Amino acid sequence: MLVKLGQRRAATDLVGSLLECHERIRSMSGLAVIVADRQELPADERADACARVARYFAESLPLHVRDEEESLLPRLTGRSTAIDETLAEMHAQHQSHAAPLGQLIELCGKMRAAPEATVRAAFREVAHHLHEEFRRHLELEETLLFPAMRTQLAPDEQAAILAEVRTRRQAP
Repeated sequence: MLVKLGQRRAATDLVGSLLECHERIRSMSGLAVIVADRQELPADERADACARVARYFAESLPLHVRDEEESLLPRLTGRSTAIDETLAEMHAQHQSHAAPLGQLIELCGKMRAAPEATVRAAFREVAHHLHEEFRRHLELEETLLFPAMRTQLAPDEQAAILAEVRTRRQAP
């Protein structure tokens, strides 16, 4: 089986929790690239991987984006010009990811069957594009925003954000 995410222990702090999300983003975008690049992949493995990638990017990633947009962005805004510029870039990147993510999710469905060459080519292009976009995006956040969270947000603010993050993931 291709990349399989094991059971995870929930991080006890905000930055740790967000870093766990970032590792899942890296894992799933990497899995999409593996599927794109390995034409010899057995059909059942390709179908399983595509189902997992589509589910993650359709269900879980939007929660992470909400964590950043609804919980983090409002609390860090106005702390410094550098942070504000980074938050603006983060927001712009979130918006720019929407269309290719929609394409990837749609193409995952087509890749689960016996995909024709044009579908494979489109999947490969969008998978590689998103993998590189996520690499840059996550690096930006981890280099500039995560340290700011630790120094600019009081412990009670961090705890409140972490509670919001966890609440978003509770089943309705």
